[in-house]
Amino acid sequence: MTAKKRVTIKDVARLANVTPQTVSRALRNTHDISEETKNRILAIAEEIGYIKNSTATALRSGRAKLIAVIYDNLINFYFSVMTEYIRSALGSLGYSFVMISVSTTKLDKNAYISALSQNAEGIISFLEPEEELGATIDIYRVPVMLLGRRTSVKNVGFLYMDDVSGGRLAAERLAKDGCKKVMMISEPLEISCAFDRHKGFEEECVALGLGVPEVISPVDMESKLKSIFSGKDKPDGIFCFNDIIAFEVLAIFERNGIAPVKLIGYDNLQSEIRIPLRLTSIGTDKRAMAFEAAEKIVDMVENGYREWQEKPAPQKVFLAEGTTA
Repeated sequence: MTAKKRVTIKDVARLANVTPQTVSRALRNTHDISEETKNRILAIAEEIGYIKNSTATALRSGRAKLIAVIYDNLINFYFSVMTEYIRSALGSLGYSFVMISVSTTKLDKNAYISALSQNAEGIISFLEPEEELGATIDIYRVPVMLLGRRTSVKNVGFLYMDDVSGGRLAAERLAKDGCKKVMMISEPLEISCAFDRHKGFEEECVALGLGVPEVISPVDMESKLKSIFSGKDKPDGIFCFNDIIAFEVLAIFERNGIAPVKLIGYDNLQSEIRIPLRLTSIGTDKRAMAFEAAEKIVDMVENGYREWQEKPAPQKVFLAEGTTA
């Protein structure tokens, strides 16, 4: 079968008996063309199946209107949810996006250059930047917005949640539920959001008389939990870095016949993903956060590169009620 030839602007111009430049103006909805001519051209374009060539448009204008979204974990539902909100936000602003998955846990120069090689005019990253990235941004002048974490790296903007308050909310709820010995399962505390969640949780646990909570890594979590819960002095409450870890804890308990304890996750993914068992979790307005990130990165692109001056206030968090605490 012979492939159908792509319809071009020249084809539309020939049928409309106008120049290709006039067709281009009609498609771009400029003001230097009459409504009658524009409507006639658009009707012909639709009739013969004309599809705008975004690559060609970018080449002519020198603008790709493309934002790169960089992350490191393809199965992290939080990234998926936030990326969908970012896609929607960018679309409303006339921008498209490309997803870039990297094998590193930091946004480094290689990841930054990779985004630029795909004609990205701005970058939204879920990964904290390496310190040296600030100098690289100085050279290429393509802005970076870190989403969900803090950073002090030069030239990198950021939007984040009030994770310290999130940790405090978790401690308060476990104490209210009558817990006497609690623990936390956390990603490395070198990650700013993990540090903040742990800080709030520990400080509030101490203030409420629960003592300093034990902290373990999710790495090899099953063997660690089996060991901890085989002893006599078992925890009766667990705060998890995110909902995915919390759900895995529930699965580990079920597989190993461990009696459930009070459990709190983070991110409130069930506001977007319907799961029958309702997890108690710390949430925030993810859609609003994603839209704000999109608006800020587009502002940087549209109004020219400049060093980030803004130190944003963290987004408010809340306790999302569930059945696990």
